[in-house]
Amino acid sequence: MEIITVVSSTNRAESYTFSVSQLYHQILQENGVESRLLSLMDLPDNYLKSDLYGQRSPEFKEIIDQYVSGVNKFVFVAPEYNGSYPGVLKSFIDGVPPRLFNTKKAGIIGVSSGAAGNLRGQEHLTGVLHYLKVFVHYNKLKLSGIDKAFDANRQMTHEDYLVKLRDHAKDMIAF
Repeated sequence: MEIITVVSSTNRAESYTFSVSQLYHQILQENGVESRLLSLMDLPDNYLKSDLYGQRSPEFKEIIDQYVSGVNKFVFVAPEYNGSYPGVLKSFIDGVPPRLFNTKKAGIIGVSSGAAGNLRGQEHLTGVLHYLKVFVHYNKLKLSGIDKAFDANRQMTHEDYLVKLRDHAKDMIAF
């Protein structure tokens, strides 16, 4: 059975990244795919001091079991932070045993308020995923000006982005 984890790749509260991740998760479910939504806001508070250094917490073990171990694919919705992707995403990846990523598949969606849709961060993340032997889908969706793509109720109003997200989801299902 195919299971896709959508990773909202920031721990920033009320982010557009989470809004895009929720929408993508919903699109996958509408297409009959079992999808799990992981927000990096849900990482344990002591994560950096324990789970990265061999002291696995029960909370992080549960995250690995639910969102990494039993899934086939990942979709990383990654905002642009300082010309790359967020450090919390790198820390999350570093805390997971590398063998749990090997030969799985991933898609990347870059989001930014700027014009490039986190193009550089997508390439950095692709390099890390390739190192972990993850197959990365060629269609790396770039959503720029993301702060203008939603209304006040966090509903996406950018019709072109809605089409692109639906097309990307269909690509990921077939991948």
